[in-house]
Amino acid sequence: MRILMLTHEFPPYRGGIGTYTAQLATAAYELGNEVVVVAPDFGKDLTITDKAEYPFQVERFSSSTYNYRKLPSLLWRAWEQCRRTDFDLLHTVDPSFTMALACVNNFVRVPFVATAYGTEILSLRVSRQASLLRTGDLFEKATAVFAISDYTKSLLTVHCRRVDANRIRVTPLGVDEYWFGKEDDYSKIRDMFEIPYDHRMILTVARLDERKGHVTVLNGISALSNLLKRNLTYVIVGSGSEGDHVARLHQRAQACGCRVVFIEDAPRDLLRQLYATADVFCMPGELHPKKVEGFGLAYLEAAAQGVPSIGSRAGAVPEVVRHEETGLLIEPGNELMFTRSLDRMLTDHGYRRTLGNNAKEWARNFTWRRCTELTYGQVNPVSEVLKSDAVER
Repeated sequence: MRILMLTHEFPPYRGGIGTYTAQLATAAYELGNEVVVVAPDFGKDLTITDKAEYPFQVERFSSSTYNYRKLPSLLWRAWEQCRRTDFDLLHTVDPSFTMALACVNNFVRVPFVATAYGTEILSLRVSRQASLLRTGDLFEKATAVFAISDYTKSLLTVHCRRVDANRIRVTPLGVDEYWFGKEDDYSKIRDMFEIPYDHRMILTVARLDERKGHVTVLNGISALSNLLKRNLTYVIVGSGSEGDHVARLHQRAQACGCRVVFIEDAPRDLLRQLYATADVFCMPGELHPKKVEGFGLAYLEAAAQGVPSIGSRAGAVPEVVRHEETGLLIEPGNELMFTRSLDRMLTDHGYRRTLGNNAKEWARNFTWRRCTELTYGQVNPVSEVLKSDAVER
C-alpha cells in the first residue's frame, strides 16, 4: 500500500506528533508499504539529512509549525496533496491537515484517515477557523479515526457525536527500542550537571506548561524532610513559551529546599542518559479545561530504562502508568498525595526497584510495529472507499 502522510510537525521540530509520525512511517515502511511524509522544512535544506535518517521518502514544503495566519496556504497545500494519484491511503497526522481535509470534503469527496490525540478535540470545537471552514466535528469526514488511547476515544464519542464509533480505532503508541539501551557510565550526567554522587535524582521531561505538574513536584519536594532534601536533585527538561509561568517555576525552585537543574533542550542521547540516571520520573499532570494528556509517551521512555513514575489520574495517564505496579498515581493537584508517594519512592529502595523492573516489562508491550498494524490493518484504500460510495449512491 502507498501511504501519504501530511503533517506540520516533524523532525527536526521536536514534539509528540513529530515522534509519532516518524515512528509510524518507519514501521509502516518496514512492514512493506511505500510511505511518503509531507512536512515543513523549518527554513532549512534537509534533503541530505532526511535521506540519511529515514528509509521512507520525505517531501518538504517551505513552512514551519502551523498557526492561524497560515490558513490560506494550508488549504491550498491540502488541496494540492489530495489531488495526487500516487497514493492508496491519505493520512492527516496533525490536526491542521485534518481540519483542511474536512473542509475540502465539504465540496468534493476525498477519502482520508486521521489521528486524534485529545487536546485538539476540545480546542477546535470552539475554534473560529473550524467554524469558518464548517469542520466543527473535525473528524466527521474521515473514513477512519485513530485514537491514541481509550481516553482519547472517549473524548471523540462525547464531543464528536457525528463520528460513527465503528470508525474509531484505538492505536496505543509505541516505545522505540532505542530507549531500552543502557549507558554504562552514569557519571557523565552527574559530572556534566554537577549532581553529587550520593544524591537521589528526580526527573521531569515535559514542556514548561502549567498542566504538566511541575509546581506540584516543587511543592511536594518542599514538604519532604530536610534529611531527604539534603541529598536530592530535581532535573527539569523542557522549555516553555508562557514567560510568567516559567519565571514562577524558577522562583519556586529556589525555595523548594533541594538542588534544581533546568535543561531547556536535550538531544536524544543525552535524554536517554538522564532517564538512565534518574531514580524517579515525575509528571503529575493537572486537569485543564482546554488541554489533556492524550497518552504520555515520556512515562514509557522512562520505564524503558527501569525508572518508575509518579503520575496523576488525568487523561490517559492511568493507561500508561499502572498504580502500585509500574509507578504511583495521585489525584490531580493533590500535593499531599504526591509528597507521600515521593517519600515512599525515595526511602523504600526495594519497592522502587520492584516498580522499576515492572515498568520496564510493561513498556515492552508498547511497540511501534503493533501501533502501525492496529493503524493500517484492514483500512480500505482510497479506491475502495470511492467504489463503496458509488455503490451507496
